Amino acid sequence: MLAGGAGTRFWPASRRARPKPFVRLLGDQTLLDATLERLYRVAPAPAISVVASRDLEGLTRRALREHPGVSSLFEPEARNTAPAIAWAAANVAAREPDAILGVFPADHHIPSASRFARTVRAAARAAARLDRIVLIGIEPTRADTAYGYFRIEGDGTTDAAPVRRFVEKPDARRALRYCRSGSYLWNAGMLVAPVSRILAETRAHAPEVWDALGGVLERRAAGQRVGRAAIERDWRRVRPASFDVAVLERSRRVAAVRGRFAWSDLGSWDALAEHLPKVAGNRVRGEPPAVSVDAQRNLVWNTTGRPLVLLGVSDLVCVATEDALLVGRKDRSQDVRRVVADLVRCGRGDLA
Repeated sequence: MLAGGAGTRFWPASRRARPKPFVRLLGDQTLLDATLERLYRVAPAPAISVVASRDLEGLTRRALREHPGVSSLFEPEARNTAPAIAWAAANVAAREPDAILGVFPADHHIPSASRFARTVRAAARAAARLDRIVLIGIEPTRADTAYGYFRIEGDGTTDAAPVRRFVEKPDARRALRYCRSGSYLWNAGMLVAPVSRILAETRAHAPEVWDALGGVLERRAAGQRVGRAAIERDWRRVRPASFDVAVLERSRRVAAVRGRFAWSDLGSWDALAEHLPKVAGNRVRGEPPAVSVDAQRNLVWNTTGRPLVLLGVSDLVCVATEDALLVGRKDRSQDVRRVVADLVRCGRGDLA
């Protein structure tokens, strides 16, 4: 399971020191806790590992106190998902060379754990039989331009279908066409594959990772001890790369199964609003507005205990934490990361 990120899109609730997986955005559980609860349906705790960067080690270890048996694996530095997934595969291969590895982001919202588990098991069977990287694609429910898509060959209903094309965040017209076609699925960042196949495809297609880290990965996968200094030295040479771009889009050994369950990557405050209860015409998490007069379709995320009043406003994001307050238009919620960048530039990195 991949946990981390910059923590920018859900500022001020999420920060660099406490990114989205470690925040209780929706209810009493953090997103990491909810993800682990889903994964327990397909694997026991000792078979699950949380991958995070070294600067989140303390936070991760504290979070896992509530999940005995779950292990952790730390990257020296965050370098995007390609080195993280290859590093995880090598560490699993050291213990079990024939293992099937599942990769799941720790910050997604999936209400039906049972449907999720059925799909993961089907993907694992296909990955073992076909010796391929098998993605779990989500059937689009709307022409969303914030998601990546991929096209499958065939229907992918009863078996894994070959993936033929990846498209990252299409415009509205193309997204509508993809949604209607039946051949395109949302790329949810979830995959299942033999560890040997992940390493082989990384070696073949991702020189930005393998040229720097290949020696360490091969020694680790063979069960050899690799010193921390050697890992950190080679890791610094890795060029940041996503697994999608560096491996999946270049490989011919990628297939997909359809995930017929509700899913959201919770990519912005606006996206989160869809999953919060409605109170007096507004979506609310935490303390509801003490007074709401002629205020509709706002998102209120207030865990401070202090009263918040809405008067004559609509379609706003209002987020109140102990040390910061965000007020903005919902249709600009993807731009919250720009606020974080400006805080750093203005010398207020303590708030980022």
